Amino acid sequence: MRILVLQPRISYYIGGGEIVPSYQMAELSRLGNNVTLITTRPSKPSEYLKLLKKAEVKVIFSNVKSLDGLYPAGTKIPIEAWNYESIMMQLDSIETIKNIKPDVIISHYTHDHIVLDNKNIVLHLHGYPEKRIEAAGIGLKRAKEILSVSSEVKNKWRSLFPEFEYKINKVIRNGIATDFFKPVKTKKVYDLIFVGRLIKIKGLDYLIRAIGGSNLKLVIVGEGPEKKNLYSLSNKLKANVDFLGYVKFKEIPTVYSRSQIGVFPSYSREGVVTSMLEAMSCGLGIVTTDQGGMKEALKFGGGVVVKARSSSSILEGIKDVLSDYARFGRSAREVIRDHFGIEENCIKLERFYRRAML
Repeated sequence: MRILVLQPRISYYIGGGEIVPSYQMAELSRLGNNVTLITTRPSKPSEYLKLLKKAEVKVIFSNVKSLDGLYPAGTKIPIEAWNYESIMMQLDSIETIKNIKPDVIISHYTHDHIVLDNKNIVLHLHGYPEKRIEAAGIGLKRAKEILSVSSEVKNKWRSLFPEFEYKINKVIRNGIATDFFKPVKTKKVYDLIFVGRLIKIKGLDYLIRAIGGSNLKLVIVGEGPEKKNLYSLSNKLKANVDFLGYVKFKEIPTVYSRSQIGVFPSYSREGVVTSMLEAMSCGLGIVTTDQGGMKEALKFGGGVVVKARSSSSILEGIKDVLSDYARFGRSAREVIRDHFGIEENCIKLERFYRRAML
């Protein structure tokens, strides 16, 4: 199957909506599919592009320059800028797409295919907007098939766009490469770890307030526009927090393994936090909130679900999981292997993609 993925931000941005497609493209290629990625042209390609090339995924850079100059600096990039970048890349790639003659085009954001007229577009819904956005409706309309990463994501989109309920009915969970994300023998340095983009909806201010003045040691991995605020808050509350910044992909399993549990206190618009699944695969028990699709992952075990935007609830969850973190960690690893493996995930994706070819 000739699979074409349109993802303008994957060349430089590192978030769940970019990391998950990378895992999937690499595995789909290993399964024997002809996989091509079209993305924007960065000044310095992300390390995930190296992963794709190693997996024999063909990477084509469009003539549209990426917004990578803003991302590392921690600037909050307006959504209008993301959308403009996406539309310009599509327009620039029309002839390229015709020459590739894909059996199916994969999009991971409603705007990433919004001006295309191809009939075999499959849209992945990773999260959801806070309110109805008419332009997103155009993306839903242009997609032949739509899948969601969790039931929560599916239901949110159906409530916002009831006219597309007949399309938004399939859930396929994201997959994790369990042979890479696995426990590493190393010394435990931290009690808690968070990995992700440092933005408000991740709920890190509530986490820092939860551990302020305690002996709990937290490591935060990632960059983003909230970093300075979070650093100031941790100092003000005398919270024991290390900010590691960006960590290379190959080092992530070791970083997870240096901590006892993972805490992911997001409170809005999330599907299933990719770094939470990675942490579970590395044998960490989890504390997460009752928002988005995270609670769906933990229904199988491996952690506890707490109230969002509640530092007291987060702290209680932390104490619960820390009290028997080894048992929670073993359970978390089993959950990923049984329900969130990348191989099973991509076999399901192959079947779903073929529906768009009919």
